[in-house]
Amino acid sequence: MIFPMFALQNEKHMLKFKELIISLLVVLIISGYVSFNKPSPIANEKLITLEKIEKERFPDVVEKVKIEQRIINSTDDILPIEGPKVKPVDYLNAISLAQLPVKEKKQRFIDLVLPAILIAKEEYKARLDWVRSVSKKDNMTPVEEEKLKKLMKDFRATSLQDLEKRLVTHPTSIVLAQASIESGWGTSRFFVQANNIFGVWSFNPDDPRIPTLSTRNGKRMYLYKYNTLSESVDDYFKLLATRKPFEQFRNARLKTQDPFKLVEYLDKYSERGEAYVEDLKAQIRHNNFTKYDSYTLDLGNK
Repeated sequence: MIFPMFALQNEKHMLKFKELIISLLVVLIISGYVSFNKPSPIANEKLITLEKIEKERFPDVVEKVKIEQRIINSTDDILPIEGPKVKPVDYLNAISLAQLPVKEKKQRFIDLVLPAILIAKEEYKARLDWVRSVSKKDNMTPVEEEKLKKLMKDFRATSLQDLEKRLVTHPTSIVLAQASIESGWGTSRFFVQANNIFGVWSFNPDDPRIPTLSTRNGKRMYLYKYNTLSESVDDYFKLLATRKPFEQFRNARLKTQDPFKLVEYLDKYSERGEAYVEDLKAQIRHNNFTKYDSYTLDLGNK
């Protein structure tokens, strides 16, 4: 038999205990340790902000295809590539693939990076198609003239023909080979922390960037930090389109799309020179990367 006084005390203790549990749960939710699979306000804010950025970077592509922005917390969040038509997913962050078995690590890396490559290539194609279209006009509108002027400046072009040359892209197999080498198949720190797939350096203190762990000749070096993986690929294409050491590579792209011939002109991408070129060839060959040269973005979902 429970006396009323003890019953009342038990009820008070239980009430305090429930309040304590609820308070603890609130703290855990706020801290991010407990989730009910709902996007956080911060995640939503990032999605909205990057949607605006994406429309600025890929205006022509956004008109044709819905690009899904996706945050990943584990490898289960990476959508598998199931065929030559690739779903346009722009991953907002990368995760380390270091703990995966080699075969799975390679496939997950391709699943993660290939959509970003194809999104960027689609935008370059859209730019190129637009330039070719307006170049045939006798008179351009003021808006078209301004857009063309900006493209010429952004890509350091000296003529329309030169601009077209710079907007041509190269086989996906080469991009995958460089991405896998530069990021260590998705295990490098700059890949995980900065969405930097290709190890692109930053020399401008105003850039978003992360420091290297070591110094070079006693000087701290930095790597660029990107908002998304496709932004990293877009910048990689721009690097090859604008820098003088890759002029022969750009000229060669107009004559062939054979990846094994084109990589011969990428010796200046790395300090390793010819050894880097041989590594690219081996990477393409051993991983059957040429398979992905025919893969395209699925534009049929908008």
